[in-house]
Parts: sequence; structure tokens; C-alpha cells
Amino acid sequence: MTCSPLKSIGTIHPNTASGMALAAARALAVLAFGQNAHASALAPTACTIGGSTPWLLGMPLLAGLALVAAFLGFKLRAHRASAARLAVMLERAASDARIPALEESGPADIGRVARAVNTLGRRQAERQAQHLDVQAGYAHDLRTPLTRMGLRCEMLGDAEARKAMERDLAEMRELVEGSIACARMQHSLAEPLQRVDADGLIGNLVRNYRDSGRAIALDGCIGQPVVACPLALRRVLANLIDNALRYGTDVRVCARVDTTSLVLAVVDSGPGIRPAQIDAVLSPWVRGQQLQEGKPGSGLGLAISRRLVQAMQGELHLENRRSGGFEARLTLPLVVA
Repeated sequence: MTCSPLKSIGTIHPNTASGMALAAARALAVLAFGQNAHASALAPTACTIGGSTPWLLGMPLLAGLALVAAFLGFKLRAHRASAARLAVMLERAASDARIPALEESGPADIGRVARAVNTLGRRQAERQAQHLDVQAGYAHDLRTPLTRMGLRCEMLGDAEARKAMERDLAEMRELVEGSIACARMQHSLAEPLQRVDADGLIGNLVRNYRDSGRAIALDGCIGQPVVACPLALRRVLANLIDNALRYGTDVRVCARVDTTSLVLAVVDSGPGIRPAQIDAVLSPWVRGQQLQEGKPGSGLGLAISRRLVQAMQGELHLENRRSGGFEARLTLPLVVA
């Protein structure tokens, strides 16, 4: 009797039980380890008895290897699926101002990575909130000396110097209020989604401006309650309206509903923004060159608005109107309450 390792499934007739067993083992190996797996890696010893008849010695070994291959294939597929889900969640979190918690289910190692990422996100959010609270505290404390400086400025006899000081103080107040607004924005990012009467919210906001003597028109309506963050939505609209009133005239708030979106736009008849600067003014502390001429401002309003809109899974689009003026358009996913 002579023994030699089987080099291929062809050594055994494929119609025999032995041949089918080897074919199944090789298929499982390919499933578990990929296309580079070879049947010879799983082939047991073939012994030729009588010079022609192949016998398989070690069928239990073959069965065990088949079970191992099946188990490894299942585990590999589960790991790949869990890793793919984790990658998708991380990609979404990378583009989202409000970082959601990752799902911690699946294989142990994938769950461990998700838990680590969630822990890191929570600690980072806590540190950021602490820094913003300190920033807001400093800014709030600056209000008192600024008020004293304003009172002393009124006592100046030189009218030209007094006006220059008043301009400087107004700019400093804008920076202080902008710093406080940043801290408020961070708290708004954690605001939960809830049922909102959008028409009531917008109507009350417009009435408040009208009561203070500001002329604002309201076009269109939503017509149904929606799911949103009311404080964040109100703050975004207020920022956009304040910008429109500061730099333009004929301010209007336009509301409409598309098939899948809630669209709110604030339009004016002002000078607009140079096209090359539209993207830049969405960054903190940046103001358009046309907006800096004799107008106070910190350059934070649009940056804060964009961050809040992103936290609500929406988009903020800025553009100059063809008929003149400027439009700031807020688009949110339409979720009917």
C-alpha cells in the first residue's frame, strides 16, 4: 500500500461520497478564506490499495475541518458586516454637528471599538461645553465694564472723540454678545427633536419684530406640525432676520413645504455679498467686505446658524437674488408630527 497527499479534487471521482465531501470542504474553505484557498490544504491522505482504488483515511478530520471552515466563514462575514455598519455610522458622524451614539452591538471587538468611540465623543463634548461656559462667563463679565465705559464716554466734551469711542464700544459689545451666542448655540445642539407648530413659531417671531417697529412680511405657511428643535429653529430665523434688517430693506420670511422638505427663506433688497465671499461668511468671525462698511457685527450670526441647521439635519444656502438683494434659505427634512 502506497500513500500520497491528494493534490486536487480530481484524484477522487466527483460522483463518489468522498469526492462530494472534498468538494464541499473546498467550497467552505473558499467561503472562509477567499479564492486563494486550495483543496490540497484540506485534502487528507489517499492510499491506493490494489493499485487503483482510492480510500480516504481520516474522514473525521475532513468533517472537522469542514465545520471549522464553516464557523470561520460565518464569523468573518459577521465581522465584515459589523465593520461596514460601524464605518457608515462614523462617516455620518463626521458630517454631523450633533454626533450620534454609535451602535454597540455585533462582535465583541467591533462593539468595543464603538464603545470607545462613544466614550471619546462624550468626553470631547463635555470638554467643549466646559470651555464654552468659561468663554461665556468671561464675555458676560465684560458687560459691566463696557457699560461703565459707555457712561463715561457720554461725559466726553469732544464730540468727535465721543463718537469714535461709541463706535469702538459698539464693536466690543458685538464681540461679547457673539461669544455668549456661541455658548448658547452649544446648548442648542443638544436640544431634542419634538413636535413643533412651525406656523405659530414663525408667526410669533414676525409679530415680535413688528411690535418693535420693524417691517417684516410673511409669505406662505407650513400648514401642519413638524418635528424639529424649536429653540434652534427660532435662533436660526432670528439670526437670518437680524442680518437682513441690518444690511437690507424689504425683508420677507417665506415658508413652503416640498415633498420631503421644509423650506424657510429670509430675503431682502440689500447689497448682497460678493460671490467669492459667500462660502467664507459661513465661517466664524468672518464678515463680507460689503457688510463691513459702517455696520456693526461680529461675523458669528451665519456661522452659528449653519451649525444649528446642521444639527437639525438640514442645509443653509446663501445666494444673491437675480432681482437684487440677498436670500438665506433654510431646508430641513420634513417630518410630520
